[in-house]
Amino acid sequence: MEIVKYLTFISAGRKFAIPFYDIRTVLIADRLQEIPEFPDYFAGSCLWNGTTVPVIDSRARFGFERAPLTDRSCIIVCETKFTVRQKLGLIGILTDTVAEMTEIDPEKLQPVEAVNSEANTRYLTGVFADGKDICYIVDTGMMVNDTDADPVRALGGENAPPEE
Repeated sequence: MEIVKYLTFISAGRKFAIPFYDIRTVLIADRLQEIPEFPDYFAGSCLWNGTTVPVIDSRARFGFERAPLTDRSCIIVCETKFTVRQKLGLIGILTDTVAEMTEIDPEKLQPVEAVNSEANTRYLTGVFADGKDICYIVDTGMMVNDTDADPVRALGGENAPPEE
């Protein structure tokens, strides 16, 4: 199997990873505009290449306490399929900091187990050991749920990627 590259990031002291092929750019999180009537786990929106990109606060989405922006806060802009509607779109992920690029042999990936009915693993596709850290792989398309997909696309306006 082919080695896959991931960008790792830190959110609430935990390590997460996004497949490199989903990432379009990484921005400094210095200005976010609030989005009226969006779910509370959205941090706001940012501009990238003239396109408005809705930004999910990874801390809030994963159920952790929000934190103020710092000089290390980043937005990872990803092109991803909104899993429910199977359409491409841009989404930003607000992180505490970006860590590093890493390459993982798919054979070293483990499934993320839902150990009980309260364990929510729908945003995660796998887990691997990264040195002494546990690193969770994020499915950015799953971070936008069914009720969020239409407002996210509407925010993108005419610059939103076309339906497949």
